[in-house]
Amino acid sequence: MNDNEALHALQRRLKAIRDMPGSNLTGPDWILSPEKRRRDLLIATALLPLYVPVAAAGASLVFLGDGKAPLFRQQRIGQNGVPFDLLHVRTMRDARGRDASRGSADPRALRRAKILRKVTADQFVELVNVFHGDMSITNPRPLLEDDRRLMKNALPRTLYREWTWASTIGRPGMYSTFGNESIRWVPKSDEYLLRRAECDIEDAHNASPARDMKILGDTARIGWSFLGGGS
Repeated sequence: MNDNEALHALQRRLKAIRDMPGSNLTGPDWILSPEKRRRDLLIATALLPLYVPVAAAGASLVFLGDGKAPLFRQQRIGQNGVPFDLLHVRTMRDARGRDASRGSADPRALRRAKILRKVTADQFVELVNVFHGDMSITNPRPLLEDDRRLMKNALPRTLYREWTWASTIGRPGMYSTFGNESIRWVPKSDEYLLRRAECDIEDAHNASPARDMKILGDTARIGWSFLGGGS
């Protein structure tokens, strides 16, 4: 099967998932439902034929660049505030993975790994976390404890409380509305942190099967545009 055939096969599988009989659940009821978990697993399984070879190629590229371990685990805050180890393709020079990303143009990123960051291919191995039950396909992204402290310092108290609820009520996501918007903002600026809170709260209150597929579709379009496949 060539690349175009594989892509078309993936599109057909995702369309079949999108067209499954829908649930009337929304918001937290959808986020916490067994049906969302089942759909997450179906989507993750559909993505495997694309994500595994791309992640393997990316990890090999990083290893050939500096000879260090191409994968790392980084503790993030998950559902109900419980920490978990997130698996990632390393794109930084530091293999310890103690600091959060500053966006796709992070100056600390390895030159060879910058394209992985732009198309989010460094996140593809997070499917392991989805299958393990630590993460969802779509929900607010998991953050480091230090980044959550930044949010606490930047947000009004009532907004921070609501964001804390929104960002930990369910399994954190591989993809989110803010993840797709974040390239528009200066990383870690007050505007960036405020917009993260707004998007995460919106995702939690308005979660639904249709919104999940929209977030995933938006992510694919953004990644494709970076590869020159769209404007």
